[in-house]
Amino acid sequence: MEHFLATVKETVNPATQPVGVNLIRDLSLIDGLKIKMRGKRLTICQQIAYSRMYSWSTWTDAGTSHCALGAACTGMIAPPQRVIDGSVNAGVYQQTKQAAAAMQQQMPRVEAGVAGVLTYPLTRPFQGVTPDLVVIYVNSAQAMRFVQAFLYHQGGEFVMKSSGDAGVCSRAVAQVKLTGEPTIEIPCMGDRRFAMAQDHEIMVGIPFEWLDRAAEGLAATHKAGIRYPVPFQIPSECDLPPDYITGEDDTVL
Repeated sequence: MEHFLATVKETVNPATQPVGVNLIRDLSLIDGLKIKMRGKRLTICQQIAYSRMYSWSTWTDAGTSHCALGAACTGMIAPPQRVIDGSVNAGVYQQTKQAAAAMQQQMPRVEAGVAGVLTYPLTRPFQGVTPDLVVIYVNSAQAMRFVQAFLYHQGGEFVMKSSGDAGVCSRAVAQVKLTGEPTIEIPCMGDRRFAMAQDHEIMVGIPFEWLDRAAEGLAATHKAGIRYPVPFQIPSECDLPPDYITGEDDTVL
């Protein structure tokens, strides 16, 4: 993880911290952990916000995870009927209940039975705890660098899926956990309103098993000259108004 963090810092340098996420099924794994935010009703996106912005660790379970969509996506609860049948989205995100149900049927969800979700800044992991996955918030240019890193070894194309809702919990957490593949997703309304996601931010989800691979891809493409921030090509003899341009008659002191 240290190598991954150092490489991300050198090549991408996101504004907020990479976050480790664990979907805990065995509560003995968190025995004795000093978790900063515990017993508070939080959404998944708020948990990640506390970790990436404040460097706080957080924990929620079925009794404290505040958003039914996030709790269902991460396996803490079974998806409620109002979610599955489209009632929560009908007339809001989709025109009809049937369309809303069709969207919900495509939503990635971890199998129920997760005891709770643990988040923490990757720079301050808990001893003995290996993250299931890492979530990083970036801008579009930084997201481009991650796509290049993900494709460095095998080429091809990177496919991004989005529902416009339940962004970080469904795609950056649940989909990564289910597929073992990295994702890129757009923050949803809840993330923006309640967890401070900014207009320019995009999230990247990376399975733990991909950290070394992603770091190698970032480092290799960086060495090859693909840099962030992207350097502008500054022209010589730019098109200034005539009176601004130095000429032969200008006095040399």
